[in-house]
Amino acid sequence: MASKRNQSLVRVLLLIGILIGLNVLVNNVSWYGWFDLTEDRRFTLTNATKRVLSDVEDVVYVQVFVEGDLPAEYRYLRNAIQEKLNVFRAYADEPVEYEFIDPLADIPDEEKKAVVEQLVAKGLQPIPLVETSDGYSERALFPGAIINYQGKELPVTLLVVEPNLSEEQNVQKAVDMVEYNLANAIQKIMRKNRPRLAVLSGHGELPNNELTSMYSFLSNYYTVERVNLKEQLYIPPKYSAVVVPRPTKPFEESNKFKLDQYIMNGGRVLWLVENMSAHMDSLRNEDGTFIAMDYGLNLEDQLFKYGVRVNSDLVQDYNSTKIPFTLPSTGQLQLFDWVYSPVIVNMNEEHPITKDLGAVLLQFTATVDTIRTRKDKIKKTVLMSTSEYSRTMEAPIMVRMSDIKRDDRSQFTGGEKPVAVALEGTFPSAFKNRLSDKTVEMIDTIKGVSVLEKSEPTKMVVISDGDVIRNDLDPRGRNIPLGYYKYTNETFANRDLLFNAIEWLTDDYGVIEARGKGEKMRLLDKAKVQEEKLYWQLLNILLPLGLILLFGIGYTFWRRRKYAR
Repeated sequence: MASKRNQSLVRVLLLIGILIGLNVLVNNVSWYGWFDLTEDRRFTLTNATKRVLSDVEDVVYVQVFVEGDLPAEYRYLRNAIQEKLNVFRAYADEPVEYEFIDPLADIPDEEKKAVVEQLVAKGLQPIPLVETSDGYSERALFPGAIINYQGKELPVTLLVVEPNLSEEQNVQKAVDMVEYNLANAIQKIMRKNRPRLAVLSGHGELPNNELTSMYSFLSNYYTVERVNLKEQLYIPPKYSAVVVPRPTKPFEESNKFKLDQYIMNGGRVLWLVENMSAHMDSLRNEDGTFIAMDYGLNLEDQLFKYGVRVNSDLVQDYNSTKIPFTLPSTGQLQLFDWVYSPVIVNMNEEHPITKDLGAVLLQFTATVDTIRTRKDKIKKTVLMSTSEYSRTMEAPIMVRMSDIKRDDRSQFTGGEKPVAVALEGTFPSAFKNRLSDKTVEMIDTIKGVSVLEKSEPTKMVVISDGDVIRNDLDPRGRNIPLGYYKYTNETFANRDLLFNAIEWLTDDYGVIEARGKGEKMRLLDKAKVQEEKLYWQLLNILLPLGLILLFGIGYTFWRRRKYAR
């Protein structure tokens, strides 16, 4: 008997030792992602995020404000954030600490306003949490976080509410973006210096007052400078990216060469180029017509070398926004559909620039073709296209105010037309074997500069509409936020498109790849829950009790039969 007791004791101690050992192993080894059997790979980080976390040199402290008595959708978001932060902990070389805070909990009503103002001043925007049938009262929710690192702090918005989407859809988009938003914020707060952007001028580009909204937004993350290309001997490599914002005057060969060699040295460019001279102001003449003519930008050969062509045409799309027009018969101002202002909803959901992007408003946009050659080493990805109900008008184009009277949709049979393309790879120089004497003379004046005929691996984005980043002005000359369309009171995703494109161009880690990840949101059917609530409550209470009772009866019956002998 003593021997059996000793054996039993050894087994128990051995089992306890194994459990302790496994617990220590699990807590000290980064298992996340190694055995991730979830369908949406929610515990597997992108390689870019892992690189960011491996470069963390100090404690990252995250204050998350999604906490408290929340509806099911927001609890799901809260848990998704916590899960992702736990995975961050496993991969980071330095600790990632976090805390979930309900900033308005246990605070007197008279002090809540001051707390809200403090959080807004830090860069967090509240959303209303409206009372529902489950008893949630109206209050402010701050769906964001503040990242603290080496004495610096950076706000992160974790949920953007789009009015045209349901609450579940908005939360789902937020869950999909958790890894990207957190990793991108950590990357930005670790930067010793902000990336610099050059916005070109010198060839009739958009004026500063129509770029104010862009400057204001990008200056939160970048150092943005206006650079006159004609006044530069070359574009210095200190600029992480260059923006070409709707030029309207021809480029001289020398200035094209400056852009080309910036690209050859690994520079990134956002081309916002349209060939046709077409503006809404031109319709204000007496007969309400104008002829759209080609600007003659002299960029066709250069862009062709890089694998893309912006055509000399204009797109008419049945899926468009409205413009105001005064009816001659009544003198009343009414809104009519305007086929030259397409609303782009046809996005490439596989690319991080346009994944989960809202509708984008364009004006007088052209089509874009991709070019393939024998020795092509450039990856070309169409980012945005018009709707299938569109058609093109070739130059020269007579634009009439009467175009507001759209034909039947069956007349728009041109199919989808690409209007934005991403390019990445090794680009050939547009000046290979064809430098002019004047350009060679200019190069000789620049010390330490050599002519490259093939680029370093780099990226470009080409959008065939410069107005996509232009902000309107109100009657007092003040800028209207980018993407806001004053005639219909709609806000389009133009700002998000611009920001995503700049992020993709300048993101050396590649964190923007995390925008391509998606996690499935598994929510209950609220109507069905209300109908079957009592049934499931009884089932969850009575079924376990019934199983225990059956087990007890069965066990008692078995013992009686066994020992009845």
